Amino acid sequence: MLTFKDIQDQVLLLWDNPGETGNLLTLIKDFINDSQDLRCAQQRWSFMRSEELYTITTASGQLSYPLAEDVQRLHRFYNATEERKMIEVPVREYYDAPLTKYHWHWTKPSPVAAQPSTTGTISILSNQSGDTSKNVIIRGLDGSDVITTETITSNGSNGTTPVSSSTSYKKILKVTKSGTFTGTLTVRDNAGNTMLSLGTADYGKNYAQIKLLKDPEQADTIEYATYRKPVKLSDNNDIPDIPDPFSRILIWDTLLALCAYDEVQPQPVWIQKQREWEQRLQQTFLEGQTPGARARYMKDVTSR
Repeated sequence: MLTFKDIQDQVLLLWDNPGETGNLLTLIKDFINDSQDLRCAQQRWSFMRSEELYTITTASGQLSYPLAEDVQRLHRFYNATEERKMIEVPVREYYDAPLTKYHWHWTKPSPVAAQPSTTGTISILSNQSGDTSKNVIIRGLDGSDVITTETITSNGSNGTTPVSSSTSYKKILKVTKSGTFTGTLTVRDNAGNTMLSLGTADYGKNYAQIKLLKDPEQADTIEYATYRKPVKLSDNNDIPDIPDPFSRILIWDTLLALCAYDEVQPQPVWIQKQREWEQRLQQTFLEGQTPGARARYMKDVTSR
């Protein structure tokens, strides 16, 4: 089973730079992760389907709902309270679609895992006392729907002591860490609910977000299953999300990316290997290929 280090070593060997530890290795690591991100988002791969069943609870007056952090795309979306499927409506059909609480569309990603429960001040704090006098920039809508930007500075004596904003926020549009925190930054609403957590290396997050076409008017439990985002490879012993031996495609993807970067002609065998592994990957993991399987796609020909 190939590790992150194995893939790096294979690329360096084929690039005639074995043992490289400088900028070339950094570039190769980035290209490997880029390739994994693109490959994992390319299809609805069964190996990227999350085993977790997530839930959100709707609320009267609320149309938009951020989803879990690792959501790449949805696999199943279901109103468990009403036992009804949730139906996605493309934006181009928004005005022709039924206006029900079971219809939804994608909207702009949310910068926070949850918006303020009520209009009010928000607070920041770290889990490390040494994170003092660090700046966090908040951009959002106040109670009058006016866009307001404010810099909140963490406590000057103890970073674990919460510091509140001077503005009352109805909705958060952007959160920026302008300083380097040694601990985890937490942003809370006026009720003490955690809206966002940012680790030391995190400078912001994006949460996939859906919007209902109609006010749900009650608390319904919505269940959803997902295709998750790939996990970034960082430790040498990390295993790619693409199963072995198909993760070998990352070797050929990275070599071809290096060729494009250095503006050199790629080896024909590298292109051939990339195509072969891509074909094997699709033949093995695309659904609907076993005897008796249902079609992956259907075309409505009755409406013509």
